[in-house]
Amino acid sequence: MNNESDKNYISVGSWMLMMLVTAIPCIGLIMIFVWAFTGDNESRKNYYRAILAWVGVVAVLFVILALIGQWPAVQKQIEGLLHRK
Repeated sequence: MNNESDKNYISVGSWMLMMLVTAIPCIGLIMIFVWAFTGDNESRKNYYRAILAWVGVVAVLFVILALIGQWPAVQKQIEGLLHRK
């Protein structure tokens, strides 16, 4: 399977190294963006793009849940603005 002409081949050792690097807090986040948008390996780019997509989904869900938790306070502010006249 280790065919040098196959641009999508990544060895187990390479995957382990990439996972180790992504586990480092700040450097890992930067490298996820680098690996998602640069290089010739489509498999690696798609994997890290999928990670970014999941991060986006989780962020949106977090914002929605935070807003739902704050909804009564938001309603009070809206009512206060409407009844200010």
